[in-house]
Amino acid sequence: MRRGGWRSITAGVTCSLLLTGCASSVAIRVVRAGPEIRCVFPPADADLLVGVALSGGGSRAALFAAAGLEALARVRAPQGDSVVEHIGYLSSVSGGSVAAAYYASKKPGRETRVLGADGAFTDEYRAFFDRYKEALTQNFEGALIRRQIATFRWINPALAARSLAEIFGDRLYGTTTAGDLAERQKRGDSPRLIINTTLYNNGRRLALGTLPSTAFRYDFFQDLQDSLARRGQTSPIPPILRQRWEVLMPVTAADLHVDFCQTPLAGGVAGSASFPPLVGPITFQVGDEQTYWHAGDGGLYENQGIESLLFVFLKQLQERKARRALIIAFDSSYPFSVGYRQLTRRAQPFSLLSYDFSRIPSIMEERATAYQSLFFRSLQMEGVFPDRETLRVVFLRHTDAKWNADLSDLPAACRSETPALATPEDVVERIAEIPTRFKLASECDRQLLITAASKVVEQNRDEITEFLGAGR
Repeated sequence: MRRGGWRSITAGVTCSLLLTGCASSVAIRVVRAGPEIRCVFPPADADLLVGVALSGGGSRAALFAAAGLEALARVRAPQGDSVVEHIGYLSSVSGGSVAAAYYASKKPGRETRVLGADGAFTDEYRAFFDRYKEALTQNFEGALIRRQIATFRWINPALAARSLAEIFGDRLYGTTTAGDLAERQKRGDSPRLIINTTLYNNGRRLALGTLPSTAFRYDFFQDLQDSLARRGQTSPIPPILRQRWEVLMPVTAADLHVDFCQTPLAGGVAGSASFPPLVGPITFQVGDEQTYWHAGDGGLYENQGIESLLFVFLKQLQERKARRALIIAFDSSYPFSVGYRQLTRRAQPFSLLSYDFSRIPSIMEERATAYQSLFFRSLQMEGVFPDRETLRVVFLRHTDAKWNADLSDLPAACRSETPALATPEDVVERIAEIPTRFKLASECDRQLLITAASKVVEQNRDEITEFLGAGR
């Protein structure tokens, strides 16, 4: 879960503090892996790799992701089928993980066609996407507070994460485990899923899923030295750079000797969505080991869900197991500029109850994202990373939707809003300021996100389909 709306959550949980006793939390003991982990298997070779990254952002991100996948499903690929039938990977963070896990575990199997001969959804997919969007607009936040009170878990962040996992299990995923998901993936019924969390112990990304750790181990320095050699240059790699690069490599459950197969899908999603200090981190130990791991919100590390997917694709391209790769990134992160606008209008100093503490990580995230973008594009221009015709990232942001000047495309649920949405700029600002909560109380906000997702897919339709068809 990421920025915005936290003060009301704090107030609600504080009320529960006054009404309940205190429950203590203990580390969760997970099963230690044996020599083989049956639900972990390598990626298949493919001429074209297609992945979708789903950012964090609470229910805003979850609904935008679901509506975005629905909009992609309506687009016919050059091969004649739906674009979503080419998606081999989903990589997600926080609220995006809520949507990604539902899609991966619930979507109809590969034998079910997405589009009919007329280009419209088949009945199965129409029903699926209706259920999908409805499921993700539930008030998870209210359910979390009620469960904390009812179970005497007080304001304990670790137990709040456990409550969140229970709610996701009850309302979305049932008893589905990572092992169950692996069976769907082996049959080709769902994409490979990467649920991204953050290890507090060492600050590294914990990538939960069925991919082996070797799938992420892209050798950046090999491509760097090859690029230098093509220009007649040589340069030794300082050890400190290798150490720094190692820190960027994701850690998998297998690296921690965890048998992830038996892990409930709801637990992995809750770990990805546990935003400190109110929810999580989740503390666990492996078997009888006296080492304890603390995993929480994937957005603390990187809130777009792109990096893990990028490493997987770069490795396959480097080893010539794929020729081209496309990442479609649905980014509904809380815009940094919103805080700027709000703070420049704020005359009062901060106090304990009025201070939005999420501004601290947002400042660090803004800087890190800027460096990440510069790093990727510069190395692509220098020929270290594959060029844009080989590896492309298409960003679809909820704030990038273009609205008609007369707002004839404004959802009906928003036409009686106060204050009125009178211009396209008003609509963009309204969408940008939808807070990061695990509920969407406004029907107008729901419809704006669904419409915005459809718009940004349409705005980028040609780039996506042209890339898909370029290698034919």
